[in-house]
Amino acid sequence: MAYSCIDFVDDVLNDMVIRSWIKPGQYGADDPQAQCNAVLGAIIDADLSLRLAADAKQFHAELLDSVETLTAVAEQYGASALANVIYLQTAILKGGVIELTREEAENFSFVRDLPSGGRWWQSVTLIE
Repeated sequence: MAYSCIDFVDDVLNDMVIRSWIKPGQYGADDPQAQCNAVLGAIIDADLSLRLAADAKQFHAELLDSVETLTAVAEQYGASALANVIYLQTAILKGGVIELTREEAENFSFVRDLPSGGRWWQSVTLIE
């Protein structure tokens, strides 16, 4: 028995549903355009997640190249700076931001000195 295009589509859709990348309600069984949209949407989301994960990994690598250990962050800049490092890495991973007061930002400015510091600082918002 030959493997058909319909079999292929069904296998892809079923696998993506099992992985919770798409939901069956996103498309109808006889609606190829909706099926395509669901799959492409999942691919775009996965691509973004992979890029954000790579950014978070790069931030961590640059940080450790700069200070060698996370303990050194706390020793040099204080426990709140260490906490903000973790918050920033999580924000980068999720495509979000952290909010810092001006005083916290001054104590956290060592992040700007990292090779991609300007990029990482885009994930920091100053609050009053």
